[in-house]
Amino acid sequence: MSTINSESITTSTRTPVVIIKPILYGNTAKHLGTKRDTDGHTHKWSVYVRSYNNDDISTYVSKVQFRLHETYPNHSRVISQAPFEVEESGWGEFETQITIYFADPNEKPVIFYHHLKLFSTDPDVVAGTKALVNENYDELIFQEPSDLLVRLLNCAKSLAPPTDENLATEKEYAVKKADTIARIKTARQRVRSEIQDLTERLRITQENIKRIRQRSADHGSSTNLLNTSTHENIKREIVD
Repeated sequence: MSTINSESITTSTRTPVVIIKPILYGNTAKHLGTKRDTDGHTHKWSVYVRSYNNDDISTYVSKVQFRLHETYPNHSRVISQAPFEVEESGWGEFETQITIYFADPNEKPVIFYHHLKLFSTDPDVVAGTKALVNENYDELIFQEPSDLLVRLLNCAKSLAPPTDENLATEKEYAVKKADTIARIKTARQRVRSEIQDLTERLRITQENIKRIRQRSADHGSSTNLLNTSTHENIKREIVD
């Protein structure tokens, strides 16, 4: 989740509101079927930023910079109009830096890092019959944005109706969300059980230590009484 700090370079009117814009950033990749002889590339891929709700983010985003691996010519690509994406080909995975700039220049740019993924264990992806999709969900949180940016954020229009692919992606995120929540609940329950088990074991250990100490103390008292009695007997024998 990324918060946009509204620190102005120049004085501007601020609106006391918080506006949240959900986005997706990531990459798709598809195997070419064989290694290309000219450059050894094995995959065609694209890296992108888009709205989660299928809104036109170009209303409030002025440009997006994609910093690719340094082996690519012009590895810093700047896209100043939608769709904000870069299409390329390659043979290896690497980390990309994605910087989002806003239409209001007083707003600080936001930076994301994304691991560009090419390979998968999915048989269809390996065979090249299905594209790999590696996306991340995040939110742009605008705290007290300028009046200009408020107008731009509120007038962002929806693009074409969601495609089957977008609907499938939203469904996949819903499934992942439910699965994540279920795993968190299971983990919490397991931790509670382990804490209860350790607490009981600690109680038993403390009771054992207490019994051992008491037994040791009782034994010490008996020994002292025995020693005292022995000394008295010896003294009587000497006197006699």
